[in-house]
Amino acid sequence: MLSSPRRKLRRYAIVHALFDRDLDPEEIMRAYDIYPHLGDLEPDVAAFVYRSRKDRFYIIIDASLSYEARLRVFFHELYHILEYMPRQGYILGMDMEHYEIEEEAEMFVKEVAATYMVDRADL
Repeated sequence: MLSSPRRKLRRYAIVHALFDRDLDPEEIMRAYDIYPHLGDLEPDVAAFVYRSRKDRFYIIIDASLSYEARLRVFFHELYHILEYMPRQGYILGMDMEHYEIEEEAEMFVKEVAATYMVDRADL
């Protein structure tokens, strides 16, 4: 079951909110029970999502990535949360780069992450 902040808003409202320069991205994430964190991950793992028992989503991103790479993997994992996590208990994602859900996430990244980086470049 989706927590109340996500249940009340359109699925992609979070993406639109992230483009609003008047809103704090960290507050937006907390409003949706999404908590990005940096961590030291294995060389072949850029990021992953963990869904807690309290229906909170933790996006763990490899701290060694560049800022641009972090944004790309953040939006990639966010897509999985928005599209698949509410309906599926878990997704195991090693060596899945050619699966449809991974290709869809990469299309989302191409549409969103590059625009977000350009939009935030002059902040």
